[in-house]
Amino acid sequence: MKMSTLQQRILSRDYLCSLFGHKFKITKKVNAHFNEYECLICHLKATNDPKGNKIIMTKQLKDINETLFYLNLKRQFLSKFYFPKKDS
Repeated sequence: MKMSTLQQRILSRDYLCSLFGHKFKITKKVNAHFNEYECLICHLKATNDPKGNKIIMTKQLKDINETLFYLNLKRQFLSKFYFPKKDS
């Protein structure tokens, strides 16, 4: 039994997300404030904006998140090895 093109479109992943909403899962924790998300159904990538809302990932936002991630790693590395906390 063949499905009509309308039935195929309705059952496609994009239409399921448009009807029921995305089911986002955290794929990368950039820093304490920003995360990267991916929809489990349609594989749409998203990130946080400064207000905390999810927005669609663009190339520019991906570059910004990558820079923030490496700055966070550098800060953690420096605080751990070069500026250790002194025990009182």
